[in-house]
Amino acid sequence: MKGMGTDEEAIINVVSNRSNQQRQDIKRMFKTMYGKDLIKDLRSELSGDLEEIILALFMPTTYYDAWSLRKAMKGAGTKEDVLVEILCTRTNSEIMEINQVYKRDFSRDLEKDIISETSGHFKRLLVSCLQANRSELTAAQLQQVQQQGPMSVIDINQAREDAKALYKAGEGKMGTDESTFLRIFATRNYYQLRQVFVEYSQVR
Repeated sequence: MKGMGTDEEAIINVVSNRSNQQRQDIKRMFKTMYGKDLIKDLRSELSGDLEEIILALFMPTTYYDAWSLRKAMKGAGTKEDVLVEILCTRTNSEIMEINQVYKRDFSRDLEKDIISETSGHFKRLLVSCLQANRSELTAAQLQQVQQQGPMSVIDINQAREDAKALYKAGEGKMGTDESTFLRIFATRNYYQLRQVFVEYSQVR
């Protein structure tokens, strides 16, 4: 970035080939070596979509999630796919940290914003996910998955019971018992949920 013009290709090459942790290290080293803020320099040198992408890549992971959620709900309309992508896939500890970062950096309550910007069953599912009560695998179980595959940590009987419960709460009755859907979708771990979907396809 020094001198005439900016070598955008060099910036892209460096940033895209580093992990998030390495990019955080680059920010710190840049300030140590040059006494300047790398993000401010990038913001002054770049523009448009490239600026937004590069700056996003330099955000710590949890801050990026919080920033994305705020952006998805700011202004007209709500980008529901962003809410689903983040709130339905992060771990309990990540959800709790996102809540804290959102409040700290944007001076807003994430749950209140979700309630304000969404509605119906979708709103209730997201609020349930925000409680960070999903069952999770232990370190030993994760290692077991790597060695023996996902089926080694799945409770087949529980998956079958959940599939039957979902059917009875939805297709199998007039109306929908949403509490059953929320309880299962917001609390089962992701491996278990995949098996629930498999079992559901066989419920009659």
